[in-house]
Amino acid sequence: MSFSQFVIRNTLRNKHLYMAYFLSTLFSVMVFFTFTVFAFHPALSNGLNQKAQIGMLAAAIIIYGFAFFFVLYSMDVFIQSRKKEFGLLMIQGMSPKQLKKMVFIENLVIGFFATIIGSIAGIGFSQVILWLSNKLMHVDFGFYFPAQALALTMVSFAVLFLAISFFIQFRLPKLTLQELLKAGDLGKGTIKSSHIKTILAILLIGVGYAVALLVKGMLVPFVMIPVIFLVVVGTRFLFNQLSVTVIERLKKKETIFWKKTNMVVFSDLAFRMKDNARSFFLVSIISTVAFAAIGTLYGFQNMILDGMKQIPYEFQISGKAEDTDSIKQNFTQLLADKGIQVDEGQLTTYTNADQISFIKESEYNHLAELIKKPTIQTQGKAVQLLPTGVMGVKEGTINEVKLPDEETLSVAKTEKTNVVSAYGTTVVVPDATNLQNLESSTMTVWQPKNASYEKLVSVGKFQDKNMLLMAKSYSQQMITNEYAPILFVGIFIGIVFFVSAGSFLYFRLYSDMDVDVEKFKMIYKMGLAKKELKKMIYQQVGILFFTPIIVSVIHGAVALTAMYHMFNQGMQLAGWQVLGVFILIQIVYYLIARMFYFNKVYRLVQA
Repeated sequence: MSFSQFVIRNTLRNKHLYMAYFLSTLFSVMVFFTFTVFAFHPALSNGLNQKAQIGMLAAAIIIYGFAFFFVLYSMDVFIQSRKKEFGLLMIQGMSPKQLKKMVFIENLVIGFFATIIGSIAGIGFSQVILWLSNKLMHVDFGFYFPAQALALTMVSFAVLFLAISFFIQFRLPKLTLQELLKAGDLGKGTIKSSHIKTILAILLIGVGYAVALLVKGMLVPFVMIPVIFLVVVGTRFLFNQLSVTVIERLKKKETIFWKKTNMVVFSDLAFRMKDNARSFFLVSIISTVAFAAIGTLYGFQNMILDGMKQIPYEFQISGKAEDTDSIKQNFTQLLADKGIQVDEGQLTTYTNADQISFIKESEYNHLAELIKKPTIQTQGKAVQLLPTGVMGVKEGTINEVKLPDEETLSVAKTEKTNVVSAYGTTVVVPDATNLQNLESSTMTVWQPKNASYEKLVSVGKFQDKNMLLMAKSYSQQMITNEYAPILFVGIFIGIVFFVSAGSFLYFRLYSDMDVDVEKFKMIYKMGLAKKELKKMIYQQVGILFFTPIIVSVIHGAVALTAMYHMFNQGMQLAGWQVLGVFILIQIVYYLIARMFYFNKVYRLVQA
């Protein structure tokens, strides 16, 4: 039997030892393949949505780079956890050169199967995503066989695993034979934390949060880079130093440390936090990027659509009579041909030299009744209109207006409205007011009675060749179609980063399983009940899963608030929805992970 055959057979026969690493690499392949399916999709490559195509190709490159570091990190953790195995192999006569060759071949074998199986899984997964994108986001992505994506994935990951197989040889533990053999038996000694770095963790994150939350408007982009730097460095110190300090102080409180099974949970928790500091740091930053990317894209799309929803009329046309008469006739005929019954209204706006707009009381009230909004009674005076909604900019109020005949009309009160556009100074005046010598424009509106959304969108295409007409449902669908691919890219990247973060934690959990099994075996022999073991493992897994996620949720909430501050808006509902969905995903992830991990540990403890 040759050396290569020995390594391959050893890898296949001990597949349970390699499963966590294999699954993490398989996941990376599947995600990259699924994304390239969309990057090469005919709907994006045949001259449509070119910006979305470029964005998805750029995102595919980002995901590939992320996959490289993710697989490299996973392999590094896997290698470091096998010190004792390497010591035993060296006792049997394996040289350091052969050890490096073994790791190289192992990685190629795992990479080969991960690429093949990941691509096959990606074909099925991509079809599910295509179906969901059609159903949930109304993105017209048809089904096709992704030959280009398959070829690119095979070549890309063949190069990736070759590169990692080469680099990972330099990460082999540089220890003596005795240190390798006793790797699992050597104590971890005493743990020390830096008081300066602990204080810096609080100070840096606090200052970063304060700047992010206090700065508003166009100053936000200028402070973004300094804030990110402060929070990233502070987060590193938080997991590496502050968490250790907090745990050590909790251990000194007897009411907490000696309560039930807390002693076992807290005994090596500080070491776990120190060992997992890099994992926690990566997970929190990656998750924050996912929250911010999805929350920003989803929030901005909602803000634009909310602005459209403030428009009360399904169809409207504004302009001078000579410009709009023929368009109105053609559109009215189109509505009749499509069998759409409508209520029609008309309003004339007069504008004076001071750019003050005048509207007759009866015409305003007719439109208000059309859309079931409150009417206005002028009682011989003017009523100033102010815009409503988050997108409205409140103009200053006035006390009186000058009429064309040099008379003045006092302004009795102000009213917020969306019956008409009121972003400039706009007033409603009595019908008897003389406005004949002012420049005028006419707005005609149509409110359908019996049309479906699809029919409204179809009729709304009329505005493409008649720009003076505005079709609400059609415009909303165009915005959705324009943003959907970009939003899809953002959501996909966010989900990839977030699930990858969970994979980091899951892989890290299994890399420490041998230590947990030995610890729980000793306690189990002393009479530890299954219920108590389950509680301790659930607590241990919960701390591992939720510590970085809680930090990233707080980071994400601050980041989204700062992004909305660019538009002088507070944290939007869309942002909280994104954070809530990710928290729910993490809870489900935790419930599944803890069940599998407990069953595995309990089975080994009883063995």
